[in-house]
Parts: sequence; structure tokens; C-alpha cells
Amino acid sequence: MKVQYLDEYKNSTDSKYKLCIAAAKRARELGEYLSAQKNMERISVIKPLVDVESHDPLEIAFNEIKEQKVTFEKSKKESV
Repeated sequence: MKVQYLDEYKNSTDSKYKLCIAAAKRARELGEYLSAQKNMERISVIKPLVDVESHDPLEIAFNEIKEQKVTFEKSKKESV
């Protein structure tokens, strides 16, 4: 995996922790997609939104976030 620098993601997110959570969630989705594609199964996950040579879901997720193809919003929890 290519070394990623946090400076490249300043426009994408305001916190490195949010960046890690967003990348992990998207990488999990991409992992399911790539696994299903390998097994020739149908799945309702969006395919990778960027063209990269890597088949590593985490690297693809970071590239999608860097190019601002994927955004994540914090869900609002109801307070009791």
C-alpha cells in the first residue's frame, strides 16, 4: 500500500479520527464488493468510485475520500 499523508486529506475531513472511521467503513463495504465479485455473487454495495490498480479495499477507500467521491455524515442521536 502506498504511504498516505494526512496533509492530503485536509479538504476532506476536519479530524484524523473521522478520517480513519470513514475509511474503515468504506473499506469494509469495498471488501464485501470485491469478495462478492471474486465469487461471482450479487451484492448491493456501490463499486469503487476511483480507478486504481490496487485491490486493497483500504487503499481504494482512502483514494475515494481524497478525491471527495465519498463523504460521511455523523448520525444524530436522540438525547434522552
